[in-house]
Amino acid sequence: MLFTIAIIVVVVLLAVALLPVKNRIPEQLRQASPVAFLTPEPTQPARQTTLRQQQLDEESGAVASEYQRRADAVWLEEVRGKASKLLANTTTGTKAKSE
Repeated sequence: MLFTIAIIVVVVLLAVALLPVKNRIPEQLRQASPVAFLTPEPTQPARQTTLRQQQLDEESGAVASEYQRRADAVWLEEVRGKASKLLANTTTGTKAKSE
């Protein structure tokens, strides 16, 4: 008898533990402005960097963006060249067929 009561208690406790917890918002939070919910608090303190490190970061970003811009320009020229060749081939092919 005592064993069955213990099993029932364990089953009830497991069922209660597995049920989802109802989110209860305290009255103070309910009255707070919605902006408080939109701005997350920082989880880690901001990393302190030296002025030299900031300068190096800015310079490396500038160099990387310049290389990216140049690579994009070269790629665009290649695409334009290939497109003009393909269009030239299709227009000469249609002229030859029509003649």
